[in-house]
Amino acid sequence: MTTEACVIKGNRHGLLLSVMEGAPFVDVLAQLRAKLSAHREFFQGAVVRLQSGSTPLTDEQIQQLSAVVQEFGMTFDGTAVAPSQPVRPAETTTAHRREEPLDDTKLVRRSLRSGQSIHYSGNVVIMGDVNPGSEVVASGDILVLGALRGVAHAGAEGNAKAVVFAFRLEPTQLRIAHFISRAPDEKGPHPTGPELAQVVENLIQIKPYEKTQ
Repeated sequence: MTTEACVIKGNRHGLLLSVMEGAPFVDVLAQLRAKLSAHREFFQGAVVRLQSGSTPLTDEQIQQLSAVVQEFGMTFDGTAVAPSQPVRPAETTTAHRREEPLDDTKLVRRSLRSGQSIHYSGNVVIMGDVNPGSEVVASGDILVLGALRGVAHAGAEGNAKAVVFAFRLEPTQLRIAHFISRAPDEKGPHPTGPELAQVVENLIQIKPYEKTQ
């Protein structure tokens, strides 16, 4: 069993980096680097916000965290998120849970194979691929940190402002609220980067994802 010094979770804003209460900062940096290195392709391009315990981090410590995050192609927001309760170390094993609810966001740390589905009342973040024959249905947003080639239905309870994001957006069917978009009969050139699907003027539009400043 090991004590986690930091935890990375998906939420509606992107990713949340939680620094555990009382953890040695050298362990925080080491574990952060190891976690990002293990999932480099999934995390790249994401926006990271910071959450620490009751003892605030120093400016130098925040700068060191920012440097590691940027090293792996991510953007450090710099906004400190106050925890709703103290962030304390948790004893974990290597056989940790693969799926967990995060406020109103479900984080799925695996790819979905054909025949598998995820249904959740909230946002869904998939750290992997959504393969053909699989399905993701969410009342909120859907973020796929990999390739989306299955069926995705965001805003399933009628939220037309929901979005679908993927590093590679090639769904067999895409739905947002009651709007439906299917894969084109003729395949065009593959996208060169992450894409975002949203409803614009009663149509689902897909465009390259651009980070807001």
